[in-house]
Order: sequence, then structure tokens, then C-alpha cells
Amino acid sequence: VIFLPRNIPHTWVQMSDSGKLFYFLQPAGKMEEFFLKMNALGSKATAEERDKIHVECGIETVGPGISATDQTPPSLSLSNGFITKSGKGRFGETTKINGANPNDIKISGQDTGDALSIFEYTGKEKGGPPLHVHPHQDEVFYVMQGEYLFQLGQDKHRLKSGDMIFLPRGIPHAFAQLTDLGKMLFFFQPSGKMEDFFRALGKIQGPPAPEQGAKLFEDHDMKIVGPPLQYGE
Repeated sequence: VIFLPRNIPHTWVQMSDSGKLFYFLQPAGKMEEFFLKMNALGSKATAEERDKIHVECGIETVGPGISATDQTPPSLSLSNGFITKSGKGRFGETTKINGANPNDIKISGQDTGDALSIFEYTGKEKGGPPLHVHPHQDEVFYVMQGEYLFQLGQDKHRLKSGDMIFLPRGIPHAFAQLTDLGKMLFFFQPSGKMEDFFRALGKIQGPPAPEQGAKLFEDHDMKIVGPPLQYGE
């Protein structure tokens, strides 16, 4: 993951014949409008037409792009922003849910003014959390590997690799991993106390006792309202 702070000039280029990126713009600004307008222009748009849309949507072009054959040696570190490498957490922390499932902070609320936190969860066992509520936060889950069952209110949905679900605040929800191995990116907006919640949960070896879990949720502005989902649903 690479974090690009606002007001710092940046660009990127795809170096392989095929590629896929998952990227986030926070706040959204006029970026949805920007991509819709650029798509409407098509590949035959002039530089002047593209520059006009950039300006209209609050983007300033300050230089040319880079070539996929660029031979400039890569920097060892960023003077602005940061990179969180694969399998690593933002601050070098190791947090494991139930003592087995890595749950790494990729982007912290410390980076976003507490507006957003992003985690990568690698599930090595089936199951998931109890039905619970976040009164103050929206959540987004993006499935990268495996299969999951989500409940939102009374609705249940099965998600596979490439699927995404938005869970609005105030609605009871839960998920269960259905496969032996799974991986998800998930986001809290705003960050709230979720980073500290997972740090505390990671100190417990195995699933917490019901009373211990209820207190842990309450201490971090959540409430348990039902049991975990059954794997066979």
C-alpha cells in the first residue's frame, strides 16, 4: 500500500501488460465527476480537453507522466507519504485475532486526521465476530481471497474474491469466513477506536469469553447484539 498525501505532486505508470489497483480518495471531492467526464471524452480527447476537466475537478497538472521504461533507481524511502509493504503493518506491529489471524493496520487514523483506517485481515480459520453495531462509523469490506457470509440487518449475502460490501453505521452486522483461508481489506470511516480495539483483541489468545468480549466492544464504542453467524447458513 502507498499513501499519497494531498498537495504533493505525484503520478504512476503501469509497467505490466495487465494490472489491477484498488485505490481510495479521501475525501471524495469531485473525483467521481472527474472519471465520468474523462470516460465520456474517450481516447481521442485533446490535451486541452483533459486539462480543462482536471481544473474543473480540482486537480492541477504540474508536469508530464513517467514512462514504463523509466530507469531512475527507486528510492529506499519516501520523503512524503509512506509505503506499507505486503505482510506488514503500518507501525511494524503484529496483531493476530484469536492468536492466529493477522490483522494489520495499512493506513492509520493518525495519517488521515482520524477520518479513515484501513486494515488487511488474513483469516486462517472459519468463523467471525458476533452480531454487533457501530453507532458512529461506516464500514467497507473488500474480499481478496476466500468466501464470506455477511449479515446486515436481516439480510444475508455471500461474498467472494472481488466483491465489496458497505455497512452503514447503526445497522447490526456480522460476518463469517466460510473457507479455510480468506483475506479482506476493510475500512472504518471515521477511525474511531478501532485500531486500539484490535490491539486489545490481539492480546487475547483465542476467542474472548462472552463477558470479556462484551466489555471490549463497549470500551471501543460498539455493542454486541447477537451471536456469531453459523458457518452452514
